[in-house]
Amino acid sequence: MIRNSHSLVGVAALTVSLSSLMAPSYAAQAVIDQKGLKFVPNTMTINVGDTIRFTNSDPFTHDVTVVGPSGTPSDKGLQHHGQDLTVTFPEKGTFSIICTFHPNMKATVIVK
Repeated sequence: MIRNSHSLVGVAALTVSLSSLMAPSYAAQAVIDQKGLKFVPNTMTINVGDTIRFTNSDPFTHDVTVVGPSGTPSDKGLQHHGQDLTVTFPEKGTFSIICTFHPNMKATVIVK
């Protein structure tokens, strides 16, 4: 039996490292705020399966339209002041986000 305390610490660290590798991974949620007629931040990198919560802090209505790698726009819905809208990104690629009411409002989401 090993009585060296350094060896026991090494075994404990190895056990923790292995258990963290086997732990299930969960999708993350990021936030993009709509304020000042802008998406803030206007560029974000996330992982496949992550969700972005769009929060409307402006005093007027916005929408979130996502244009994916295929080029086909997908309108995710309207938001009035104070409302949130969540969008999940299930595939890799670069996605353009626009508000069709305010065409200068643009963002880019990179999904890895």
